[in-house]
Amino acid sequence: MFHAFFTRPMTGRQMAAAGLLLSLCLLLCGAASALWGWQEAQREAGAAVCADTLRLHIRADSDSLADQSAKLAVRDAVLAYTDAACPAHDKAGALQWAAAHLPQLQLRAAQTLGALGVHVPVRVRLVEMYFHAASYGSSALPAGRYDAVRIELGANPRHGKNWWCVLYPGLCRSACGGYALPEENDLVCGEYILRFRAVDLWNRWTARREDTIYLGI
Repeated sequence: MFHAFFTRPMTGRQMAAAGLLLSLCLLLCGAASALWGWQEAQREAGAAVCADTLRLHIRADSDSLADQSAKLAVRDAVLAYTDAACPAHDKAGALQWAAAHLPQLQLRAAQTLGALGVHVPVRVRLVEMYFHAASYGSSALPAGRYDAVRIELGANPRHGKNWWCVLYPGLCRSACGGYALPEENDLVCGEYILRFRAVDLWNRWTARREDTIYLGI
């Protein structure tokens, strides 16, 4: 019975329906292939942004008004120092500079706290860690794992509210336009929302949450 079904001639209507079905299958396969290629391109751009960014992360000792104010004072002092002293023109140079200047960053933070009458331990580390998506004025960074200079104020293991920014590129101003590849700037500058969401969701699903400590004092 099945042999007879598949070997008997098809009517014109059946041939038209089969042709339409085949065309739809080819169209769907083409669309799926194009979508996969688009997603892969966005993931590559997102990976490049993570790799080409150095962030600054400051942890307050607690959420008290005094500790949060101290955190912001340290932020201002550290940014003034990096703005004047960091000569880097690429991510590798910024990372190398940060690794060599952890003691100076620690000293600047400790001096700032001392001037406020706050005497708590200050730990400065160079880490790779997970960040949630964040906006910085005219730019935004998707969630993912980034290298960062992390400054921990005090010994409270729970910490207070954090503060973070982009140390390179942009020195905590706008990272928009500061990346080497056009697709990185397209992603960071916030004009392509669908691209940003695709990268952000992918990184949120796949990125490890554990910190990796490179160097610290």
